[in-house]
Amino acid sequence: MVRLKIPLESLALEHHHDEKRAKAVKRALAWCEALAESTGWDSVVEDGVHSLHRTINGNRVDVLPLLAAEMDLGHDVKFAQGHLPVYLNGEDACVRSLNSRAQPLHTDMVASIILLLGSEHLPLAAIPTTLHALLSDEERAMVPVPTPRPRYEPGRPSTSGRIFLPEDHVLEGILQGGGEPFVVQFEKRDGTLRNMTARYEPVAPAGEATPDSPEGGRVLPYDPATYSLVPVMETTTNRYRLVAYDRVTFIAVDGQAHQTESYVLP
Repeated sequence: MVRLKIPLESLALEHHHDEKRAKAVKRALAWCEALAESTGWDSVVEDGVHSLHRTINGNRVDVLPLLAAEMDLGHDVKFAQGHLPVYLNGEDACVRSLNSRAQPLHTDMVASIILLLGSEHLPLAAIPTTLHALLSDEERAMVPVPTPRPRYEPGRPSTSGRIFLPEDHVLEGILQGGGEPFVVQFEKRDGTLRNMTARYEPVAPAGEATPDSPEGGRVLPYDPATYSLVPVMETTTNRYRLVAYDRVTFIAVDGQAHQTESYVLP
């Protein structure tokens, strides 16, 4: 049996300017190669493009590890960042990653697809919805129905039992702080406490940005005040955050500190 081989020479990895990334891509391609061989994928070159393919329930699925590697190396390809080069019956299957600040390599994600679709019994809950055509009618009926995330209702009271500072006093202190850093502890919407050092950084709601708006017209798709939130810049990370000013247990602003009996030392 001839060992499945992904032709790496077209990538010229040894000449890439980012040696660390090139090595990571090479490792990911080796993973793709090993997984494809052990799970029964076929390797083919069509019109000069290498792909791995297999047929599931009469449907052909192709994955293109080399194209994923080109995306990771910064080459210009037709797929947008976060979208994987996966085809279903010759058409782009529109498989993409979940939004994440620390997005993995496209090549690693393709390796995961190779493993996922190479299983003898497909893990139904993990199959992307855009690939559900690969499933039989019986398998589709067995796919777990995701539980929808409950919609947040503005003004919904906390159920934690904590005692909070009056929200108008908190908001007034933040807004009148002159952009100076303040320290705050507040309850997040998931019920956990968040400690933060930040400064007020106004962001215009959608439709209200002007040339004078902060960050050159930076906007949010909603008005934070509708949800009792105030936009700030966290000083330790220099990132935009939102503080729930209706659920504050401690705040030190403008030289004064205020807290409730629900304040927990960090």
